[in-house]
Amino acid sequence: MSQMGMNMPGGLRRTTAPMDVYTGILAFAVVALTVACVFVATAGGTIGKDGSPVGLHGKPQGGTSNLSFVK
Repeated sequence: MSQMGMNMPGGLRRTTAPMDVYTGILAFAVVALTVACVFVATAGGTIGKDGSPVGLHGKPQGGTSNLSFVK
């Protein structure tokens, strides 16, 4: 029967594949990106408005800016 591709039920236990190199690289990349995001958020918090890493500073006190996107 095995010549025709038919198997008996419960005849062979399937085992899960062990962790390979690509899974290890993926896990390392996830950890590295998480650490990088925490580092950038911490550094942004030190220079951000009111300690917020996403706080915007707004217009300068002089009222004009040399940046094209700040009006």
